Amino acid sequence: MAESSISSTSVALAALMKLKGVGRRAALRIVYGPIPVGDAKEIVVDRAIRAKLPESALLDAWDRAQDELESTRASGIKFYSFHDEGYPERLRNIPDPPAILYVKGDVSGLHAAKCLAVVGTREPTPYGEVVARKSGATAAEAGFTIVSGLAHGCDTLGHEGCLDAHGVGVAVMAHGLDKVYPAANRGLASRLLDNGGCLVGEYPLGVTPMRTAFAERDRIQSGLSDALLVIETDVKGGTMHTVRFSREQRRPLACIAHPDRWKHEDKTRGNQMMIAERWALGLPDGPALMQFLMGIEKIKPNIELEPKKPKTDDPQTSMAF
Repeated sequence: MAESSISSTSVALAALMKLKGVGRRAALRIVYGPIPVGDAKEIVVDRAIRAKLPESALLDAWDRAQDELESTRASGIKFYSFHDEGYPERLRNIPDPPAILYVKGDVSGLHAAKCLAVVGTREPTPYGEVVARKSGATAAEAGFTIVSGLAHGCDTLGHEGCLDAHGVGVAVMAHGLDKVYPAANRGLASRLLDNGGCLVGEYPLGVTPMRTAFAERDRIQSGLSDALLVIETDVKGGTMHTVRFSREQRRPLACIAHPDRWKHEDKTRGNQMMIAERWALGLPDGPALMQFLMGIEKIKPNIELEPKKPKTDDPQTSMAF
């Protein structure tokens, strides 16, 4: 495959990130705009030398990056550098955007008019299980693309609800797109792809899941979305990373407001804290969720609204999602 068929900016960024000590932020400081195809390597090498990076290592990395991106494209996976047409506009405006975004499947969900991130603990309560699935379905029926991390628990249930409503889902992965983790969700990933959704990530093929990558991918989940809905979380954990990123990115934040009978559960303590601190809008029922979805463009972070009390404590009926 000729180099001209691949964005020179993508090659440059991929090559720089192969150098020791060079991450996405440093790479984007060097490649701060589109690079002309013919002079790309020379321009980047000159900038790298001025940044005190080794020329020989960069030249070697350039060839490896070129081969890697050719293989990626041959496998049917698309990729967009920060400066390429097709890179999601929502991500351009977050504090720490991916330098390159890899996409498997239909890219249209990344540019949808309305996107909602649905996240939560891997071990939800029975109440949370019901609400996660119903919330995904409700939002999908309202025209939202559902963004999540394909993790066990709330992420899985939110995406299953989305598929129940024949909606489009975007799953943000913490590794290369040549695999699906957790393996138990390979079938769910295939269903998302078959229904017009996609898998996305910032890691090249062959990169395996790393602990730090799961926290890093959380910023992409909120970054790709117009708002964040938390189903259930403790006061610490991966979901709270996504909450922190959503606040930094100034995304409207809502969470489920649980009936009293569930408030003793550890997995609801984060929800209670966010509502008490007025970080998030508490949603006690389906109508409250619909009101939140309808007003996402107007709702601001830290909105101060009093949640309504649910009418019953039954997990199957107390939230009319």
